[in-house]
Amino acid sequence: MSDHNKKVPARRDSAKPRDELQHKELLGIRAARNRLFVCFWTLPVYIYTVNQLLSAGNSSSVIMYSYMLLYAFFGISVSVKRCPDCHEQFFVKRFFLNPFRSQCAHCGLSLKHL
Repeated sequence: MSDHNKKVPARRDSAKPRDELQHKELLGIRAARNRLFVCFWTLPVYIYTVNQLLSAGNSSSVIMYSYMLLYAFFGISVSVKRCPDCHEQFFVKRFFLNPFRSQCAHCGLSLKHL
């Protein structure tokens, strides 16, 4: 029996890098969503700060533009995140971003298993 006729067993570690890569990508998706949520939950602090600045007669333009740019940046970074399985946008089904979703909008891959 020659060596080239022997069946070589499939390497079991070939799936491991894919799982690690998928885990790393899902952590990136969760981190982007958490940054957007932090921006969302600090909205009352932002409103209070702007109100205090305006009450004192100061300009609030810098803080307003900064917060809007930060919010836009975090929103865009969440909306462009792609699912590691189906490679579609994770939080966007058609046109609208839904960051409260805990699984892929297309294939159902869950963030809960991290």
